[in-house]
Amino acid sequence: MTKKELIFHAAAKLFAQKTFDAVGIREIANEAGVNSAMISYYFGGKINLLRDIFAEFCQRVKQQSDASMNNANTLNELTEQIVRNLLKDSHEHPDVYLVGLRQLNHDSEELQDLRDDLTNYCWAQFSENLERFGITNPGDLQTKDIRFTAIMGMVFSDHLLGGNLCRDNKELAERYTDIVVDILQRGIPAHWT
Repeated sequence: MTKKELIFHAAAKLFAQKTFDAVGIREIANEAGVNSAMISYYFGGKINLLRDIFAEFCQRVKQQSDASMNNANTLNELTEQIVRNLLKDSHEHPDVYLVGLRQLNHDSEELQDLRDDLTNYCWAQFSENLERFGITNPGDLQTKDIRFTAIMGMVFSDHLLGGNLCRDNKELAERYTDIVVDILQRGIPAHWT
């Protein structure tokens, strides 16, 4: 890995373990095995490093959304594919996802354009395909940000709640994925009966 990549991965790991505010430049540099000046050189500071990690998260979500949207023919297929794709990718890149998910609802101005872009991108992509999935009334468009965040929170609750029960157990990860898909497709009451 290049020094820039080492710094990126070290920061993602530390921000995921702690929080952005709890991690200092020197700690990131020590974790990466580089001089702390390299962080400013490559990223211009800690906030830009966070921005790059969050941008990577956004790009990954967009890629998984695109792949799911292109391969689904029904809303149930889309739901299953996007949940499976996102969870699989999040298990392969857990630190980036955890940092990204934490920042999704954060109110930092430095990331607001990226948050807005991600929400708008995913909603526009879904809206363009509503008819294909048989949806004639998408509901209140004013709540799209809330719905997007709620669904992301539900899909990634294991990450967000800090349990990570499924990270190292394939069988549990598959069961978790099945449950999330079932709830999103049929609702909570159908799942419990």
